[in-house]
Amino acid sequence: MSYKSGRIFLKFVEHKPLVLELKAWEILNMIYAHSKRDPLTKELLPKSEWHSLDRHHQDTADLAAEFSGYFGCSSLGRILGQNHDYGKATPDFQMRLNGAPAPVDHKTAGTLLVYRHYPFPYGLMLAYAIYGHHGSLPNHISVGTQTGLDQVLKHDFQSIDSAVPFLPELELSSIPMSGNNPGMELSLWIRMLHSALIDADYLDAERYFQPLKAELRNSFPSLTELHAQFHPKLQELLNKPQDSKMARARRYVLDSCLLAGTGSTGLYTLTAPTGSGKTWASLAFALKHAEQHANMRRIIVALPFTSLIEQTAGLFREVFGEGAVLEHHSNVSYLPDSESEFSAKQLASENWEASLIVTTHVQLFESIFSAKPSKARKLHRLAGSIIILDEAQTLPADLLKPSLAALKCLCDNYGVTVLFCTATQLALQPEWLSGAVPTEIINDSTSLYRKLTRVSISTIGKKTNAELFERLNSHPRALCIVNSRKQARALYEQFPDKEGVFHLSGLMCAQHRSQILRAIAERLKKEEVRCIVISTSLIEAGVDLDFPVVYREIAGVDSIAQAAGRCNREGHSELGLVFLFESIDYPLRDGWFKTRAQLTLTVLRLYPNLLEPEAIRYYFELAHGMGRNLDVHNIISDLDAGAKQCSFQFREISEKYKFIETEMVPIVIPYDCRAVMLLNELKTSLYPVRFNRELQRYTVSVYRNQFERLREASRIGTLHDTIHYLTSMKGGIDGEIHDLYSNKSGLSIWQREEK
Repeated sequence: MSYKSGRIFLKFVEHKPLVLELKAWEILNMIYAHSKRDPLTKELLPKSEWHSLDRHHQDTADLAAEFSGYFGCSSLGRILGQNHDYGKATPDFQMRLNGAPAPVDHKTAGTLLVYRHYPFPYGLMLAYAIYGHHGSLPNHISVGTQTGLDQVLKHDFQSIDSAVPFLPELELSSIPMSGNNPGMELSLWIRMLHSALIDADYLDAERYFQPLKAELRNSFPSLTELHAQFHPKLQELLNKPQDSKMARARRYVLDSCLLAGTGSTGLYTLTAPTGSGKTWASLAFALKHAEQHANMRRIIVALPFTSLIEQTAGLFREVFGEGAVLEHHSNVSYLPDSESEFSAKQLASENWEASLIVTTHVQLFESIFSAKPSKARKLHRLAGSIIILDEAQTLPADLLKPSLAALKCLCDNYGVTVLFCTATQLALQPEWLSGAVPTEIINDSTSLYRKLTRVSISTIGKKTNAELFERLNSHPRALCIVNSRKQARALYEQFPDKEGVFHLSGLMCAQHRSQILRAIAERLKKEEVRCIVISTSLIEAGVDLDFPVVYREIAGVDSIAQAAGRCNREGHSELGLVFLFESIDYPLRDGWFKTRAQLTLTVLRLYPNLLEPEAIRYYFELAHGMGRNLDVHNIISDLDAGAKQCSFQFREISEKYKFIETEMVPIVIPYDCRAVMLLNELKTSLYPVRFNRELQRYTVSVYRNQFERLREASRIGTLHDTIHYLTSMKGGIDGEIHDLYSNKSGLSIWQREEK
């Protein structure tokens, strides 16, 4: 079943000259899209093993029509699939397949073909997609040395004698639009068509190059099957005894989500305190919503932190099984998309075909705004999805307006429902969402927060690490959260006796962190046993630990609320104690952390209880108000300015829309025997991409200058040009890395202090 947006009305007239089509079949049958080499000898295989162009065009067209049909554009998808590799029919490209070294541009011919044949704006929209199916979705206007589509479209078009294109006639009427964000709507439509073509092209190439891998696709359970698998877990949640305030609150949140799930598609908010069961309740909402709306295809849970993704995906796997959940983040790097033909890593770029996906905010939003095929490939899969935007308050303020505009467009035109889920809800303004007001699932969130007050928050001023050590050492159990990896390490080293003292930071790989968290949880079960934890903010989101005392370095109100969620979590005492401090040894540098911390101090002057919904709203009004530019790169205005001419600078937008400005490089840590075995297998594998997902558990991301420092010290190895790993002192993969990687505190390298 497909979702019809009602925005595009096309009628295709059937081709009549059957003889001409048969002639085209005969000609194209001697033309090839891909050649194949022996994986061991690298010699070209016989042409009987090659991929014919007509077969590739037809199969890609079938897939592209299926994908774009979900948003009412199957016929346009078929045109793209049938003509995207039109330029491969040239003698030059066929010589290239036979081993000629000179690169051949094969995308311009198909670009010009559709642009010249179809009227504006359809010809131009199709041209964007075809020209962008290798390399990148282009700018319309040339910038510097970067050639824009406008220059490409000025080239002379020469038909290829050996190929008859598929160019059905169109009967066109208008494209209805809401008019609120015309540039966003039109540009997203082009991106959707581009995405459908890329995914179809990659999948068909994969069937040819890697048939065994292709056979493994589409093995994920459907939403209907997931709903049935979730039923026992749901009954377990519903049958829990209501013997405490927290238990009753969790039941109320769950019941509210189940009721809201029967509502119409669109925008929702779930505002509930930390510890109130939002993870399972939001999933219950999504599954109920999918049951209510037959066109829904998948649930996408987007979270801000890799550590939180790992934990959430792990919880879901306990219910749905190992193979049901797709966990996708960026802890394994790829080389940039190139103009060349397919490589194994391109074919493996994730296309989100699963029904339940756990991913990062970065992956979700940069896919919407990216021009790179490997990122844009999965965009069309958002149509008909339920997006749970967990910890929504962490969206970058500088990109907030274009991010929200894109989500609203997905809801309006692609059958999407978005749930903003957080304990510290954004102060969403109707004008940011084209006048829409999201439906709040919790009827009286203020009352809920007050009922669940479990901590008192007080400030203790500026403290040195030595002073923090004295305070922490006086508690049998305490958690201390600081803002930098370097400070976490330094404070941990203050403890001469480390029995019962634990360190957590992003310089430890996920496998290592999971082991430490299990050790902490076990120790907390034992009465009268010391348990002191020094951590960066990664412990704040989703980690189910409960301390009577929490120290938090001053940060944004949302971060403090998350830290408070690790204090007296189960309500075992009347009130837990949360102490806020400023660091003397590691003062905040100018930037995001310092700005948010200063806003928190402002809020504290009016609202001593930072966890009140009114305090949280005031904080976000300050953070997003006072003239703050929430579209710092003018993405929306630039898109609107180009809407009438369909003139969009896709590459420029892709470069501007970045969640993380500082470049980080992932390194695989041979932390245990499993990691060593995987790296050694990867070394000789013909299909290295199959290791990527499991290697995510063993990666640590460092700043570029730290990576270069390790490489200069000959401590970085690289496999298949894409995956970096920490070598032993002898340069091998043997796990002898203890001089740089500690079982207590992770990777040790300090070129600069991170904030």
